Amino acid sequence: MSRGRAKRGLVEGFADPSVMSEEQLRAEVAALVRADEVSARRWACEVPDCDGLPHPGWLHHHARAAQRRPLWLWTVWMLLTGRGWGKSRTAAEAVRDWAQTPGQQIAVVAKNATLVRDICFESPKSGLLSVFPPEEIVKYKSGLGETTLWLTNGTVIRGFGAETPDNLRGWAFDKAWLDEYAAWNRIVAQAVYDMIWFCLREADAPQVVVSTTPKPLPHVKRLVERGRVQEQKHREGGAPPRVVLTRGHMRENDANLSAAAREELEEEYAGTRLGRQELSGELLEDVEGALWKGWMLEVEGFRPRPEHLPDLQRVVVAVDPATKSHENADMTAFTVAGRGFPVESMFGDDRPRGYLLHAEQDRHTPTQAMKRAAQLYHEHRADCVVIEANNGGDYLPALLEQVDPTVNWRIVHATRGKRARAAPAAQLYEQARVSHVGPARVFAELEEQMTTFVGQGETEDSPDLLDSAVWALWDLFLDPTMPPPRGGNDQRLSGRR
Repeated sequence: MSRGRAKRGLVEGFADPSVMSEEQLRAEVAALVRADEVSARRWACEVPDCDGLPHPGWLHHHARAAQRRPLWLWTVWMLLTGRGWGKSRTAAEAVRDWAQTPGQQIAVVAKNATLVRDICFESPKSGLLSVFPPEEIVKYKSGLGETTLWLTNGTVIRGFGAETPDNLRGWAFDKAWLDEYAAWNRIVAQAVYDMIWFCLREADAPQVVVSTTPKPLPHVKRLVERGRVQEQKHREGGAPPRVVLTRGHMRENDANLSAAAREELEEEYAGTRLGRQELSGELLEDVEGALWKGWMLEVEGFRPRPEHLPDLQRVVVAVDPATKSHENADMTAFTVAGRGFPVESMFGDDRPRGYLLHAEQDRHTPTQAMKRAAQLYHEHRADCVVIEANNGGDYLPALLEQVDPTVNWRIVHATRGKRARAAPAAQLYEQARVSHVGPARVFAELEEQMTTFVGQGETEDSPDLLDSAVWALWDLFLDPTMPPPRGGNDQRLSGRR
């Protein structure tokens, strides 16, 4: 039945409007509007495997089966899903259900106080103010450092930022909602989570719902591992898990998403590491022995926009050349990277940072490779082309000079194994001193090589892009023989070096 047919059915049940007073007509219309509003606020139906679309008895979109809270007694419900799945609305509806019990004290924690207010409380489609009927709200206060919602039954919902654990010290709560847990400051996130549980120490039935897009960070992985272990024990005949994991892809909520935005996201990110995380809701596991861990590619500020870069002291184009160009040969890889000081230091770190500006690989003849290197050199206004000359590549600088004599070049030789050479570069990522600038798709292959490279010699494929990135970072940060950074006049060096 459509909503229009439902309304017609109600109207047909009215008394004849011609014999009703104006006050009676207004009252009937108000009752109809109110009934429609109450119906639209309903959340979860009883139909097994419901897809959340309108059906008999439900005239509007509502909770899908995966969005319903677990039926057993759980302590943590972790919504580990892609963007747009509906995790914020699901968590807000859980808070609304908790709040029906009079006198509850509920905490809502997000990355910072601003996001608590703007997302968890005031978001037009998924915030708490959108799911609670106005008549159930006594007062809402949103001020500097405090976001609080008081309900008519005595329940109070308080918002907190996760900047520091001490924000929660001294409070006592019955339930809690932790929003975008993976986006919290990785240095204090676990401590804030622990503090939440200290705040729940007196609750009769403490419960926490965690809504987050997954990231391979220690505090996220720790909670996920608890859920996995408990789920496995349940499959083997044990008790239901207390930590419940719900996973989901953005596509599950297609009916409520913009088709144009969805297509753009799929085209830009599908198949990339970032897309697997942000769209599919995958928690990308670290490869044992890999130098680069997933969390290194997720730190705050890792993907700045080009317009937000500082002035770069030095820019290089690093080339890892292939010695052959047939269809089964290794790729020739190019990485463009720069070095500069961020406008705002992270955690008081005033050391220079590296910025990867571009990464690509393809099969080229030597001449084609040097032409592409020269093109990237001019396109990014670089200072130097850094060329690895192992495996007979010493002739490449001469070839580059023939292709474009205006290009400055520097030749390097590998004297150690790839893992030993890559380890110092990985340490720069571990120190959060390297960023990848621009679209994630540009760095998808490089990041895949980073997070899977172990360094097992001949048994492992040659990570060409990774090699070129390592050479670029060595030139910018690690090689004591590298030319000094240029001065503030931003003039490029002339002549070969």
